[in-house]
Amino acid sequence: MTSPLISIIICTYNTKDLTCECLDKLKTSIDFLKRPVETIVVENGNDGTGAVIKKKYPWVKLIEPSENTGFAKGNNLGIKLSDKNTKYYLLLNTDALVEKETLKKAVEFMEGNSDCDVMGCRLKFGDGRMQPSAGFLPTPENTTYWMLGLDALTDKQVHPKTADFFQKDRQVEWVMGAFLFMKSEVVKKTKGFDETFFMYMEEVEWCKRINDTGFKIWYTPGFEITHLDKASSGFDLRKPLTREMQGLVYYLKKYFPNSNLYMKIVIWLGVLGRFVGFGLLGNKLRSDIYKDILKVL
Repeated sequence: MTSPLISIIICTYNTKDLTCECLDKLKTSIDFLKRPVETIVVENGNDGTGAVIKKKYPWVKLIEPSENTGFAKGNNLGIKLSDKNTKYYLLLNTDALVEKETLKKAVEFMEGNSDCDVMGCRLKFGDGRMQPSAGFLPTPENTTYWMLGLDALTDKQVHPKTADFFQKDRQVEWVMGAFLFMKSEVVKKTKGFDETFFMYMEEVEWCKRINDTGFKIWYTPGFEITHLDKASSGFDLRKPLTREMQGLVYYLKKYFPNSNLYMKIVIWLGVLGRFVGFGLLGNKLRSDIYKDILKVL
């Protein structure tokens, strides 16, 4: 049996309709690529997604753990059970909808840029707006700027948001996990996600180890996909924002232990400022979310 050019890993949790839309789009892109591709879906939920996949998508390898493994562990499981001779891996969210030419262009970018080991493409929201999806790894310095709303004072922003940043190919330090394309060598040497993360910030931590190992990460606007951001959370911001802040605390403690107390204070002040600021602006939902985050930091 011919080994796949790409092993695609999709981790789903109670997003049956969205997963079907994702797979329908993906099949079109696979057929257009005309190269062997392995697709693995890790079904963490219990809404019947697995049964639908078995019936409608026989080309998908379905994995059904006995528990909700979370995003990090679920993707690692998919990687573990993939073909070990694959050339590339694509980690794809269920809320990430590829275009017909997506896989072909991803492979072409990799094959045309020898110094690219990991890549992310341009993402757009469902309404067509560009979604910021790459940046620089958190450090005590740039995290302080981020948390205190002073991002303009640093050239290495954790979350760049200006359109100019995303208008050209560029080397970055992390790319969003909604569409994470990489050489298999990267996976073998860096061992996948840190399973301490359940969801959110796990791709940033993995990209830290990828950088530390000497691999290069690139962002390209040469092709784009639609990312229905937070769809897997029912578009509820509470869990994503909470887990992002908790993940940030863990990340900084792991890599900058000597700054642990300082960073906890900075993050706490940043969340407090958002709680007060959104309250003053009359955004009770956001204010309440940051109030709850203060309780768990």
